[in-house]
Amino acid sequence: MKKLKINSDVGEGVEWEAELMPFLDSCSIACGGHFGDVFTMRNSVELAIANNVKIGAHPSYPDKKGFGRNKINITNNELKDSIVSQIQGLVDIVNEYNTGLSHVKAHGSLYNTCARDYDLSLLFVEAVKEFQVDSIYAPYKSVLAEVAKRFDLKVVNEVFLDRNYNDDYSLVARNQSNSMILEPNYMLDRYISVILRSSLKTICNSELFIKADTFCIHGDTLNSNNTLKEIYRLYEKKYEPFQN
Repeated sequence: MKKLKINSDVGEGVEWEAELMPFLDSCSIACGGHFGDVFTMRNSVELAIANNVKIGAHPSYPDKKGFGRNKINITNNELKDSIVSQIQGLVDIVNEYNTGLSHVKAHGSLYNTCARDYDLSLLFVEAVKEFQVDSIYAPYKSVLAEVAKRFDLKVVNEVFLDRNYNDDYSLVARNQSNSMILEPNYMLDRYISVILRSSLKTICNSELFIKADTFCIHGDTLNSNNTLKEIYRLYEKKYEPFQN
């Protein structure tokens, strides 16, 4: 099976992670901020290694109650210490398996805020630089991407297949009824459109110029395992015969 450039946020307590992992190129493992502990991290690491999936850390605001989806009242020093601690927790586990982290990707509100906030992006990049990590996953044209480049971190541009976009490159808020995309056909069409034409259709039916090195489907989205299976089936039927 030719793997598509799809990543997923894992280690978040879903029952179907073992079914999801074979279809991933990379994964970002929750490391205790919004979800996770030593046992969930170790389980995800083992699944990733067994399926030859690149491993990344997925730190967040330290807010398990809100699943890291809200900005919380915390000082910059406290937040940086938390991010470092979360990444270190996963590093300790991957070291047990004689492997390493390929990337770091912020979760939830931390991800969205870093996309537009210079000071928070700087804090996040400084935390990541304390580790030997190849890259940061970041939105295209984001503040985080620009800050990471200044600190000589490789930026892997990420596009979400299961989330709708606004015209300013931001994601449609999760509290909106049209925030999610659940149709495999639509997801695959977006994947191909971005790969071949650097084009993404927004919620307002506008066309955004966008680049992507990896595409995310959230592991905790209901039926994400079956959605990915269907995406691969459709790809093999509609596109793979025409690819070199």
